[in-house]
Amino acid sequence: MQHALWFQIPRSIRYVFMRYLFGISKDYRKTGRVVLHNRLLLAARYIEGDGIEIGGLNRPLKVGRNARVKYVDRFSGEALKKNYFGTRVRIRILRPDIVANGETLDPIADGSQSFVIANHVVEHFENPILFFKNAFRVLKDGGILFLAVPDKEKTFDHRRPVTPYDHIKRDFLDGPEASKAAHFLEYASLTGEEVLEGAAAVAKADELLREDQTIHYHVWDIEAMVEMITKIREDFGLTFRIRCMLSTGNECIFILEKQA
Repeated sequence: MQHALWFQIPRSIRYVFMRYLFGISKDYRKTGRVVLHNRLLLAARYIEGDGIEIGGLNRPLKVGRNARVKYVDRFSGEALKKNYFGTRVRIRILRPDIVANGETLDPIADGSQSFVIANHVVEHFENPILFFKNAFRVLKDGGILFLAVPDKEKTFDHRRPVTPYDHIKRDFLDGPEASKAAHFLEYASLTGEEVLEGAAAVAKADELLREDQTIHYHVWDIEAMVEMITKIREDFGLTFRIRCMLSTGNECIFILEKQA
């Protein structure tokens, strides 16, 4: 499975490998601590009551004692670990309380949640607008969407072009299946150590498709994130306000509050 061998390597060796072969800066560890610190601060300020976290896996958001979280994912137990990390990887992951599609959140009642946490998951959704609509469907008035989105410029997606908002809107209105193969081809071509072209890229994309790998379908820089969020609000009548936006490390965190 994708990433399985990587997670079997001790963390200290992974750090050296990344630093000296891929040009990761000397502040890599410090940056990770800053990201965690800023998430903790924002969670302490905005997360309370009863809510859900989508795709927490092995890195759920740490919340205070006044918050009670149920974890949502599309797989349960060992199937979840196998899909993301492979069966031989020794890593602890959360067993979800609710098995559900993160885009539709079907089992979760309207207006039932005080918060929805979605850190580094929206890029994995084929239909991000469907996710936003359902996240705000399940939130109470005044509820919080805690959203962390990776900045493509600071991840393995850095070679990929920004996904235009019109593309995301078309995936919602017409369905995402028409663009799925193109997403896999772009991902296969541009996210590895070397750029793949022609038959090599097609073969890699086909392999990922056959295995139904979890990839980043869409990518954004910070400007594109802001455009996406504001245009979704305008085009689909979602009543929320941006309470906070913080660019930190390789991600941008948005705190979005549902309005009555």
